[in-house]
Amino acid sequence: MAPQCSNDPRYLAYRGAVLNALGKADEGAALLEQALLIDPALAGAQIDYAEALAATGDAPGAIALLQDLLARPDVPAALRPHLIRRLSAFEALQRFDALTGLRVAIGREWQGTASVSVRAGHDSNLNSAPSREALTLTFPGGDAVLLLSEGFRARGGAVGLVEASGQAARRLEGGAALHFFGEGRARFSPSNGDTNYQQGQLMAGWSKPVNSGEVLVAAGLTRLHYGGDDIYGAARLAVTRDWTVKDCRPRLGAEGEWRRYPAASELDGRFLGLTAGLACLLGSNRITAGVRGGRDMAHRDRPGGDQRQLDLRLAWLGAVGSGTLLADLVLSHQRDQEGYSPLLENNAVRRLLRASLRLEYAYPVAAGWSVLVTADGTLQRSNLELFDIAGRAVYLGLRWQTFR
Repeated sequence: MAPQCSNDPRYLAYRGAVLNALGKADEGAALLEQALLIDPALAGAQIDYAEALAATGDAPGAIALLQDLLARPDVPAALRPHLIRRLSAFEALQRFDALTGLRVAIGREWQGTASVSVRAGHDSNLNSAPSREALTLTFPGGDAVLLLSEGFRARGGAVGLVEASGQAARRLEGGAALHFFGEGRARFSPSNGDTNYQQGQLMAGWSKPVNSGEVLVAAGLTRLHYGGDDIYGAARLAVTRDWTVKDCRPRLGAEGEWRRYPAASELDGRFLGLTAGLACLLGSNRITAGVRGGRDMAHRDRPGGDQRQLDLRLAWLGAVGSGTLLADLVLSHQRDQEGYSPLLENNAVRRLLRASLRLEYAYPVAAGWSVLVTADGTLQRSNLELFDIAGRAVYLGLRWQTFR
């Protein structure tokens, strides 16, 4: 009897909702879209369609639908808290897509998102100083223990963070798309002004559907100002290929990065490496794993020479209570090719192991607005005690985000 009901919006909406509940979001989305084309006033179908779009990776489309629903005066007051919670969850998924490099489906010619967040809190190591207050130097006549000056010891204090980001995508003929991303961040400390910094990043990319996946070519620029000085700049080029396998997207790629340190040109270098990743949507949970390995080659006589680098990133995003929790873990290993300095462990080859963990809970308070509670922790260990670093920070903040 299905052909006889093909123009009945309620039948189409019901069948689409059932398919979506069975995990067949692609099929469900097509029927729900058809139902809304016939009867755009079906509010229940709009909610189901938003869920189907989010499940297929089109978070911006899902967010736009819920924003339209919340703007309707006939939506029952009892339903609004649920819609706001789902809207916040979709916004978090979109932020997570930007974080991990996932692309979402582009349903309109232009789609984009903008976000601004303000946080205040305390950081235990604003200047990323060594954990130790004394340093052992190796001289030909024997070891000497020297105290680090106050300026090189860890300094903690109150801190404020302001972050803004935006991304946009435009569909081209043949299914290709252009992608643009920009991000700015500024940190301010009332008691440690010389640790203030401003960081900016710009990226542009071109993607093309290929069989069951996508190819992406992206280029970007990064600049960092610290303590009033221009201390770091980088240019990056990456090529990736991903596939869609049920609810997961495996990814392989290669990238190159050129790094410049204006105040310390001996640190300049270029990185060439390979990347791999996997992102899966499991119910309301999104899990991502990524690995990057390669070689950082020194441009000049750099302490330690070339470096071998390996990075692993694990992230989980899911609903917790009425909000969403993001857990983001980054593990990094670095090994120099040559001895770092005759004064440190008799010119031993430096090895670094670094772990960074961020926990962020976002609680929706209104459409597009969330209260944020963030905890950051960093621990770095090395065979050279100068490079042992530890720090932790806690923040309370507010985020505004919009999608078009």
